[in-house]
Amino acid sequence: MIFIGLMYNSFQKHNQHDLEHELKESINIHKTLLLSALEDTYTTLEQRKSFFKHIHRTALDILKKNENISLEHLRDEIISHFNLKDIDIDLFLIDQNYVIVDGTFKKDIGLDFKKIPDGKRDLDKASKDDDIHIGDNIAIDYMDSSIKTYSCARINHDKYLEMAFIDPFIYNKLRKRIAYISKNTKHRINIFRIRETSSNEEYYEDIMNTKTIINKKKWNDSLKKFPLDTATDNKIINAKRQNNILRDDKDTHQNTVPVYVPLLSKDYSYLAYNDFVLKLEIDLSEHNILWQETKNVFILLNLVILPLMILLYYIIKHSFYIPITTITESFDNEVKIDEPGLLRKKDEFGTLVKKYNALYEKLQDQIEHNQLLLDENKQFIADMVHQIRTPLSVIMTNSSLIEMKSDLQVSPYITQINSAINMLSNSYEDLSYIISNDTLEYNPINIHFTKFLKERIEFFHVIAQANNKTIFNDIENDIMVTMNDTELERLIDNNLSNAIKHSNDKSEIKVILEKNNAEIILKFISQGQKIYDASKIFHKGYTETYGAKRSLGLGLNMVRIICEKNNIIYSANSEEGINTFTYIFKV
Repeated sequence: MIFIGLMYNSFQKHNQHDLEHELKESINIHKTLLLSALEDTYTTLEQRKSFFKHIHRTALDILKKNENISLEHLRDEIISHFNLKDIDIDLFLIDQNYVIVDGTFKKDIGLDFKKIPDGKRDLDKASKDDDIHIGDNIAIDYMDSSIKTYSCARINHDKYLEMAFIDPFIYNKLRKRIAYISKNTKHRINIFRIRETSSNEEYYEDIMNTKTIINKKKWNDSLKKFPLDTATDNKIINAKRQNNILRDDKDTHQNTVPVYVPLLSKDYSYLAYNDFVLKLEIDLSEHNILWQETKNVFILLNLVILPLMILLYYIIKHSFYIPITTITESFDNEVKIDEPGLLRKKDEFGTLVKKYNALYEKLQDQIEHNQLLLDENKQFIADMVHQIRTPLSVIMTNSSLIEMKSDLQVSPYITQINSAINMLSNSYEDLSYIISNDTLEYNPINIHFTKFLKERIEFFHVIAQANNKTIFNDIENDIMVTMNDTELERLIDNNLSNAIKHSNDKSEIKVILEKNNAEIILKFISQGQKIYDASKIFHKGYTETYGAKRSLGLGLNMVRIICEKNNIIYSANSEEGINTFTYIFKV
């Protein structure tokens, strides 16, 4: 089941990576295709600029010869003179204040070019010379479904002639090309042009809009405005402001993901009103169907494998776990195996049981034969086995209980197991030091006593918790000591272990570390039964038995040896149920 879970997690990450890659590729492809379409449009109009300039010069000549000619008649004469079929034109008269006072496109009369940076710049140039200035930019005007290029020139000191060269065919071609891209990629496309107002606001228009617009001012007034100095959650406006691609990830579980792409920026300054944002609704239906099919496969695998896992568990439990547990418990309890089911087995377990019983009987005979010679050793071994067997039994018993309990019920058993493991570890370290202290050289080093003591208290925290005891400390900061770290560990651990073992149930154990002039004082204070002979408590083999709590009498003897080796003054005191062990280190 874990393997299936890992596989599912891996597939899920791979699916997310594929989704990100698919979205990135779709964005790049659409951006490239649309930029190509816009650049083709620009190139087509750029090639005609010299022709437009010639037309404007002719219109100026006619207007100067006949100042009273109407703009409509002038427009008709120009169209006739140049036989314009694919291009339409509009003419505008602009006064010295840069306001359109007359024009063939009536919707623009009254337009103030001082509020339009590109138009004002071209008029400023025209006011200084007699040349014809064609705008560097082209403008997409979706209101009359056309793409326009503007030119302007001065007629006299207070009047200008502006011409708009209109190509409705190339605009329709651009729209069809965008629609073709959308159809072939199965992704819905919208392109929004973002413009600023003179009142420091901005708004956007859909250049793919198909609605009929009669009045430009009313249409613009109906559009929602966004103040430039105010934050907004509108994705179209934010894509332009941040110049970053934005996504609506909340819809990824659906079949489409809206993506907002800043399409044109400063790199495409030839396009008038050049803040364009592409809204791309990427179709994820095929991707979602494939992922759903993958999830269905994992569901089917679970339905098939789960019964097999249950069957396998039953076989392992009855064929292996129960026999092994029975045998190991007999090993631990040092008893003969008399389970009829195991004795009847003809497999490896049956052979093991028979050999174990034979060895057990032989060992019993040998033990009885050497009993008188090994009394002292036997007592030592029995006590040592008891010390290790107790936490080991706790581990095994709680491990069995864990299998039958829920997660909330497991925590106390885990604490007992961790406590037993730490007790075993501490006993092992004691034995290791006893065996090696007269053969190995334990060299002193500089030790951060404060940190070292806190770490050992933390190690015994779980043992104290399992025994319903609490350890408090009063430790000064940054105390250093020079001695061997293994010997310091044994000194601290044996005192903590004894305090936990022999203190009253639910009592507090206090550890104090302080520095007084040239001395470092370490104290272990606990509440428990009175120590009747404190003068012998550090002697080898001496114990004061408290009920079932057996002891080897080796721990404090080891502490005495370490203290005498390192010139540490040690003492024990017991008054009114308070037992205090004190160690004074010379600095």
